[in-house]
Amino acid sequence: MRFEDLKLGELRDLSEAMATVAAASASGIFSALLEGPTSSEELAERQDLSPRATAILLPFLAELGLLEINGQAFQLTPRARRELADPSSPEYSAGGLPLWLHNLEAWTRLPEVLEAGGPVEAREPDSDSGSDSRREEIARFMAGMAAAPEERVQRLVEGILARKPDAETVLDLGGGPGHISRAFLERGLRATLMDKPEVVEFVDEEYGLAEEAGISTMGGDFLVDPVPGGPFDVVLLSNVIHMLSEDQAESLIQKVGEVTEKGSVIAVADFIRGRSPRAARFALVMLLRTPNGNTYTEEAHERWFRKAGFGDLEVLDLDPDRQLLTAVRGHG
Repeated sequence: MRFEDLKLGELRDLSEAMATVAAASASGIFSALLEGPTSSEELAERQDLSPRATAILLPFLAELGLLEINGQAFQLTPRARRELADPSSPEYSAGGLPLWLHNLEAWTRLPEVLEAGGPVEAREPDSDSGSDSRREEIARFMAGMAAAPEERVQRLVEGILARKPDAETVLDLGGGPGHISRAFLERGLRATLMDKPEVVEFVDEEYGLAEEAGISTMGGDFLVDPVPGGPFDVVLLSNVIHMLSEDQAESLIQKVGEVTEKGSVIAVADFIRGRSPRAARFALVMLLRTPNGNTYTEEAHERWFRKAGFGDLEVLDLDPDRQLLTAVRGHG
């Protein structure tokens, strides 16, 4: 279904429904119901929620086909169990919802952003609410990254190794929780993950990267600091380029060229303008959340690659929205 096929009222209804599902997930509604059917009063007490608010919410989730009602008890539908409640399910998609819900507040400020040309300062929190700590922000963002479907991660790794079957080392720039580094590790590669120092400190502890043999972590700002020396067989930039300006992206890819040798592969996973139906919309997210971010065309990436000594560009669709661009050092 295309956006242009929907009436404005239908778009409104969908956005309200999605916000409700995300809030319910963030409040632990679905995970709590994994334990079995329960009444709204019992669920509210268990999750420390308002009984009135919970009693109003649950019937709407039932209307959405996510809960079933049996007398006074609510229980998960099979779809809700697979996608929203059970983290072990291959269809589980709830991990990124708290980040999406957090970003939704930024969308309400788009009129201000259109005037300012970039993200506006966060609103002052209520005196009683406190403010998100940096650690909480990092936790939310890492959970969103780690929520990438396993099928997409494996397709990414396979696509890269198809270009460099003999690869032994990979540099995962901006690798966050290390889910992709671990997928390379499973294929026998050694990984170096570089991210901001506070991110590395968090994922070393919370995601166990400090104890993962075969993965080395390094804290630093790769836009300013040198990147690890390598040389590396593969350098991955997954969900990184969209946070940068064109000049920043070109400069970073030049740095990648300096830590690779002939035959090495650069890989960019992102929303590619002109190919991804989500790229233009995601650029708005970057406008709202970053000072310089945007989404870029295949041609722009190829231009940056060539300046850094990479050629023979190939593009692989990881899913309908995301693409993998790979190029080889010293080719073309």
